[in-house]
Amino acid sequence: MRNLIAMCLSCLLGTTLAAAQFLQVKGSVPLSPREDVAVSGSHAYTVGSNSFSIISFANPNSPAVVGQLAPGVGTLTGVAFRGDHVYCAGQGSGVVVIDVDTPSSPSWVRNVLAAAPVRDVSVGDTFLVAATSLNVTLYGLHDPAQPRLLTAYGRPANRVAIDAASRKIHCAGSDGAFLLSWQVNQGVVTLSEADEFGSSEYSNVALGGSYVNFSQGLQFSALHPNTYTLAGQYGAAGQIRGLASGSSYSVIGLATGGIEYLRQTGNTPQFSSSVQVTGGINSLVISGNDQYILAATTAGLTVVENSALTADDSPLIPREFALSAFPNPFNSTTTISWMGVARANASLTVFDVNGREVLFRSVNPSENSLKLDFAEFGAGSYFVQLAGLGIDSSPLRIVYLP
Repeated sequence: MRNLIAMCLSCLLGTTLAAAQFLQVKGSVPLSPREDVAVSGSHAYTVGSNSFSIISFANPNSPAVVGQLAPGVGTLTGVAFRGDHVYCAGQGSGVVVIDVDTPSSPSWVRNVLAAAPVRDVSVGDTFLVAATSLNVTLYGLHDPAQPRLLTAYGRPANRVAIDAASRKIHCAGSDGAFLLSWQVNQGVVTLSEADEFGSSEYSNVALGGSYVNFSQGLQFSALHPNTYTLAGQYGAAGQIRGLASGSSYSVIGLATGGIEYLRQTGNTPQFSSSVQVTGGINSLVISGNDQYILAATTAGLTVVENSALTADDSPLIPREFALSAFPNPFNSTTTISWMGVARANASLTVFDVNGREVLFRSVNPSENSLKLDFAEFGAGSYFVQLAGLGIDSSPLRIVYLP
């Protein structure tokens, strides 16, 4: 449906939208439900219920399982790769270490028990961080086969993203997004909280070029990584289950199987393209050359081609007229904002998903925002466009949830 909407709005509004065919499904491997996926070269490492699989996508049209292992634990919910080893979030089994030096025959190494069920793992340099239902735990990997406990911080997290170069850990927590930093003093490692944002539960976190990105429910939020202040938000078409970020874009995976590509060349994330895969998405990862997106789904693993979009980093419109909405999603009113100053009177138009105009407002040159009331409209997605002399903005998707 999203592709049809994009084409319809492109014709109706006379604006240039990135074509959905830039995201193209290449191939898939049917497996039991996959919870997470990591990537190195042309190998994907995926986990599920007592299941670890290595998949080669050297031929993206025909990805194939090259190695499998049942490590004798419950559901593995997270996976991270480093060198010859992968580290899996094993819930009550702790951090599960697997040797993948020979992809055709991965072997279990050990379980590193934690103080609470391990939900996610992230690796950077010689450090491993684990998100648990009780705390965030930092391990050293000087011996990659045997993670060594360094320290822990007593705040639960659902997902984590480590930035080892700056000694920071970005956390999607049950009571907000928060930033940890670690220090080493006379050989003693300590973790401390450096910043936080919000108080609601966040389910995903990913580091991009200029932003640290989080998701909760239908909402994607981009934060400035140094200040943890809001840069911009985006309302997705469905529940966001997967999130991955590149240098100037992010991709979000929906429980309905949709993948949406968001440009992040300015503070406000801009929808650019989408594709539908089989099964609901649980996790996404971007290959090292940005050419492919690997989707861990309830039906297995899917390879999506992405290279054509990453080659085009230019904004669709002048940045000063890129639209943003806050809040988005919203339950009654939302404010549409932009930075530029129109040279003459302009117009703000709202369309439904079928391309029908449902709301029209005149905009004076001195205005930089308009508050819209949707109390008389039905729930769902709408598209907003600003148009006028020298202005032709891309439609902004907003989601009304009364």
